[in-house]
Order: sequence, then structure tokens, then C-alpha cells
Amino acid sequence: MKILPIFVIQNLPKMKKIFLLFGISFALSVAVFAQSAEEWNKKGVDHAKKFEYSKAYESFTKAIALKADFAEAFYNRATVWFELPSTAFPDTDGCNDLKKAKSLGFKVKDAELKNFGCL
Repeated sequence: MKILPIFVIQNLPKMKKIFLLFGISFALSVAVFAQSAEEWNKKGVDHAKKFEYSKAYESFTKAIALKADFAEAFYNRATVWFELPSTAFPDTDGCNDLKKAKSLGFKVKDAELKNFGCL
């Protein structure tokens, strides 16, 4: 049998309140900051509509990180990649994203691939 220190026994009601407050704070922070892949994709679309292509690209990348088979996010990231200067994200290629979106079932026509210079 464990014997609790007197400090813990005397302050047990206070400690329960502290743990409860901590738990609630943690749960709220996770709920506020956690976003799904779909939410990141929507945020990217919103940025793209405002011509904020770098922010859109980053949002689509976060969506893809959360859901690796998210064809729409790959397509969206490709379309904004082509709007950015070539030095903005030099380690990526919009053509690869378009091809990935197509391989995941997103309806990308060959004419569109050709239009972007991906064929």
C-alpha cells in the first residue's frame, strides 16, 4: 500500500481542480488547432481565391501530409504551383502533383497535362 505525502492528502481537492483545468485547457487547444486534411484543403482554396498562392500551396501540402491519398489536394497544389515563381518551391514539381492526382482518381485530362507542359 502506498502512503501519500501529507501535502498531497491535504491538497487533494485543489489538485483535482488543477488537473481538471489542465485537462480542459489541453482538450480545447487540441480542438482549436487540430485541423483535418479537408479543412487544410479548404483553407488552401480560400487562399488561392485571394491570390495568396504561397499560403495556398502550404495549406495543400499540410492536407497531403495528413492524407497521402488526397487527390483533390494534389490537384489544387499543382494548380497553385504553376502560379508561383519557379524559385518559390524549387524542390517540388506541379507536373508530378497533377500526375499523382490523376493516378489517385482525380479527373485530369491529358489536354490539361499538355497545357501545363506535363506531357
